[in-house]
Amino acid sequence: VNTTGLVAGVAAGTATITATSEGRSGTAAVTVSAVPVASVAVSPSSGSVRVGATVQLTATTRDASGNVLTGRTVTWSTSNPSLATVSSTGLVTGVAVATATITATSEGKTGTATVTVTPVPVVSVVVSPPSATIEMGRTVQLTATTRDSTGNVLTGRAVTWATSNASVATVSSTGLVTG
Repeated sequence: VNTTGLVAGVAAGTATITATSEGRSGTAAVTVSAVPVASVAVSPSSGSVRVGATVQLTATTRDASGNVLTGRTVTWSTSNPSLATVSSTGLVTGVAVATATITATSEGKTGTATVTVTPVPVVSVVVSPPSATIEMGRTVQLTATTRDSTGNVLTGRAVTWATSNASVATVSSTGLVTG
């Protein structure tokens, strides 16, 4: 308050303003409300995360003039928790290969990010049996096991079969070798 009675809001809350003259006082109750959130922006607005891995998103709240508002409550949600989950702090965990929309909400305003969940990469392929002897015209079935960097078996991965010498042995798309 200045000497002319001009009240300036400094922070959200309530205050009692007192004017005193010659031993007499008068009061006024003043409520200062926070500037409302006009928009929410999520960063990054799009990205990817591997199954089982995490990515941190952040939400920025702004007023109608575009000024950043701090200290605002933000709630996070996901379009499909079976694809990607999101914590109360915006930490996204990839659950299944697909795309999910992550939403940040503050004071009724929302911002979104599109997160694509990608598969864990294949680091090794083990062919079984590792060697085989067959007679001409006979077959042997080979199998391929795909694994990640920690040795975990990865299922549902496409495997392409090829032979180094088709005049000696051919191989089908399912790993059936013919001598």
